[in-house]
Amino acid sequence: MKVGIIGNTVLTYKTAQFLLSRGCHIAYVFGLPPEKLKNKVNAYDLKSFCRENKIQYIEDNDWSRIQDISVDMVYEMGDSRIVPKSFVNSHTVIGNHGALLPAVQGAASLVWGRILNSGEWGVSLMKLSEEIDGGDVLNTKKVFYEKSIISMKEFAEMCDNITIECVKEHFDGKHKPKSNRPWQVKVAKNLDSSKVVDILKLCLEKGIAVYLPPRRPKDGKINNNWDPEFVSNFMIANDTPYPRYFTEE
Repeated sequence: MKVGIIGNTVLTYKTAQFLLSRGCHIAYVFGLPPEKLKNKVNAYDLKSFCRENKIQYIEDNDWSRIQDISVDMVYEMGDSRIVPKSFVNSHTVIGNHGALLPAVQGAASLVWGRILNSGEWGVSLMKLSEEIDGGDVLNTKKVFYEKSIISMKEFAEMCDNITIECVKEHFDGKHKPKSNRPWQVKVAKNLDSSKVVDILKLCLEKGIAVYLPPRRPKDGKINNNWDPEFVSNFMIANDTPYPRYFTEE
């Protein structure tokens, strides 16, 4: 099978390794421009990997450079760029999501999940569509961890490894696609993090599909009005490999 890969993270690298191990021909890796790569969470420079395996490495945001490359399938793994509609409509694109679909959609899923600190989270594999996080669900797996003990780095690594298990099972045809469903509650941007997590917890308890907001560097600021337990969870989640939390100077 001839495939294309989009991304520049540890998860991208692990996906490429797996596909090569299954005899796939990787036509290209569409990575981030250098100025974007240095600020990418969990970034992994794939240049040397591509050279060693004779894979075309493209570091650009110009999607036209891969639009006409003929492949059977494209994997966008660990990449937060929005794939253009024209590309999604002309290619079969598989992507990952750092939460269980359709229950939790939107951005910064791993950080929100770790702040929630329920001891249980999940990851998904999906077919990309024009609607963000709205394509068919190809596979999902739950993640279990020790609350308030596991670091964010360990949590992210665990989720990456479980995502690769999803990729393997889908590649082996072990799961049939399931229809996704739209979110029912969309959380506003710039809302206090503790309020976002309260909404997330309530939606999970009630079985309501929720769309979470993105996080900006300034969202790592600790609010002095938060209770100590939430602050502790927040500090764990906002740490390596993500931007570190901070307090008022």
